[in-house]
Amino acid sequence: MRAGRFLLGCLLGCLSWFVCLSLTSVAQTSAPGEWTWMGGSKTIPVVTGQLAGQPGIYGTLGTPAPDNNPGWRTYPVGWADNNGNLWLFGGLTFSNSQFNYLNDLWKFDTATGQWTWMNGSSSPGSNCVVGLSITSCGRTGSYGSMGTPAAGNTPGGRAHAAAWVDSSGNFWLYGGEGFDAAGNSGALGDLWRLNPSTNQWTWIGGSTAVPVKSGCGNCILGQLPVPGTLGIAAQGNTPGGLWQASSWTDTNDNLWLFGGWGYTPSGYASVPNDVWQFNPSSNEWAWMGGDSNFGTSALHGTYGDLGKFADGNIPGPRWGAATWTDNNGNLWLFGGQGDAAIVTEGLLNDLWEFNPSTNQWAWMGGSSTLNQPGVYGTLGVPAAGNIPGSRIDPFHWRDVNGNLWLFGGQGYDSNSKLNTLNDLWKFNPSKNQWTWISGLNTLTNVPTGAGVYGTLGTPAASNQPGRRYGGAGWTDKKGNFWLWGGVGVDANSTYGYLNDLWVYQPAAPDFTISGTPVSIVAGATTANTSTITVTPVGGFTGSLTLTAALTSSPSGASMAPTFSFSSPNPLTVSGNTTSTVSVATIANSSNACVSSYMLPSKDFLYTGSGVTLACFMLFIFPRHGRTWRAILGLVLSFVTLSTGLIACSSGNVGKAACPPVAASGTTPGTYIITITGTSGSMTRTGTITVTVQ
Repeated sequence: MRAGRFLLGCLLGCLSWFVCLSLTSVAQTSAPGEWTWMGGSKTIPVVTGQLAGQPGIYGTLGTPAPDNNPGWRTYPVGWADNNGNLWLFGGLTFSNSQFNYLNDLWKFDTATGQWTWMNGSSSPGSNCVVGLSITSCGRTGSYGSMGTPAAGNTPGGRAHAAAWVDSSGNFWLYGGEGFDAAGNSGALGDLWRLNPSTNQWTWIGGSTAVPVKSGCGNCILGQLPVPGTLGIAAQGNTPGGLWQASSWTDTNDNLWLFGGWGYTPSGYASVPNDVWQFNPSSNEWAWMGGDSNFGTSALHGTYGDLGKFADGNIPGPRWGAATWTDNNGNLWLFGGQGDAAIVTEGLLNDLWEFNPSTNQWAWMGGSSTLNQPGVYGTLGVPAAGNIPGSRIDPFHWRDVNGNLWLFGGQGYDSNSKLNTLNDLWKFNPSKNQWTWISGLNTLTNVPTGAGVYGTLGTPAASNQPGRRYGGAGWTDKKGNFWLWGGVGVDANSTYGYLNDLWVYQPAAPDFTISGTPVSIVAGATTANTSTITVTPVGGFTGSLTLTAALTSSPSGASMAPTFSFSSPNPLTVSGNTTSTVSVATIANSSNACVSSYMLPSKDFLYTGSGVTLACFMLFIFPRHGRTWRAILGLVLSFVTLSTGLIACSSGNVGKAACPPVAASGTTPGTYIITITGTSGSMTRTGTITVTVQ
């Protein structure tokens, strides 16, 4: 009985161990420099005559489940909370000539890999506004009392909103295109805050109503801006109705807005280039820069000198740009659609930096003209001339090292072909250089750019999200990048709305070292070099010092190879960089005499005769008469021995008296030389195999 229980316990223990291993493998979400498909569908339904997508699976409100998943949409907003969870709100679908504005709130737990429907409605509802040719439907907003959180509060359905996260972990939402409290649609100017711990919304400011204009049809109306005095925050100030604006959070928790679709103070729809700052402590807006006419007059960018901050510099008006906040609290802006150095609309690839302390812009890269192709350079190698092509609505992240990342969007490849993209880029602000990391650099000869999904939950070098734009992106607590949905192509090259979820772990700056093998005859002075290649990983650049050491030899080897670097050392690494190691060996000699080891010769007879005589004189004669004979015998033996050795060493090399023997050069066999590269505190090694014949 005890034996049976023991076996049963072992079986259960093994089963638990197996389950633990299985769960651990599921939790493996990423590998450095590789994409992992984490959820959602890899196919889009085919519906004749329109774009389609997978419907949402909501489950039970507030309850996570493996099958839950947000449905297809574009232009949602996303936040990451302090626990590493990812949040998704709203967005837009279009089907059967109808816009549907969503207000559902979702949470994704990166530890369990499960979605939870947290708030809002599971459908856009029946509240619809009929325009000239398009019907818009969406849930109305429930505002409650300004400044008071409540379980029943929720923003109306919307898309293209601006979003931030403050240092306390609260989520902020401003504007967008959608529905107000009365069920009217237009450009919204309301400000909301969500506490993810309580799952409650608070209406902070802005209007609950969109202006209504009779006979307007399907035009978009919105609250008018109130700029106040430039640079002065006040309770009555507001950016007004605004959608597809660029947004940031600075290191002081202030919220910033730039551009987007909005209105002039006199009521004209426009795309301004005004800059706004919101202080959460005072709940006040301040108009900080941009054209004082708010787009009433034609606007364009003022670029100034490349890389230099100046009071007069400012980007042209635009929407759908990528934004980042760097480690120093400066705000970065890339691309979008709008105006460059002249008043002509198109796609942009200019890069700007804004210093909130000085309220100044600097043009940092890209072109001051429109519709530029990408300059990709070499995959994985940063270079001053690299630049992504002009684009709108890309995904964007910042890594833990302060590098800025960009993925996809609608724009231009390296051949000036306009299409939906899936290229991944990294920008290093300290070096002001872009690196093309993965994805397609040309679409001319690639008909699809379909997603390569691999196995769910398993990272692989071949995995790649399909071409897309207008989805959601996050950075989690571990520094991994997450990407969800958008409009693009699935695994079968079907174009439509996506609801797939991906994660990418950026590779930290690193390098590898490898050496070519060497096979030589001992003593050779040609073909005795190894090429050492330093390959940067994750955009590594900098100075690197190489050293070498012999770490493995054949058993009993003598006169081991020596080595030296014949190229400059240290190396300056800015891509694949090479050095050369020369290997020196000693040839084996077959025409040498080693005096410490002699074969018998006629000289040995002289030496032997003296020794024999000495022995005879010492041991044959009586002891009492040995003294003088012993001395004489020893003298004779030393004289004859010395004479024989001198004759061998001085005059008998190569003669029968001192025959040839094999001297020891570099012992044949396999040797391993370890090459060590050091850059700062980082050390990596590689090996050279040296075969001596």
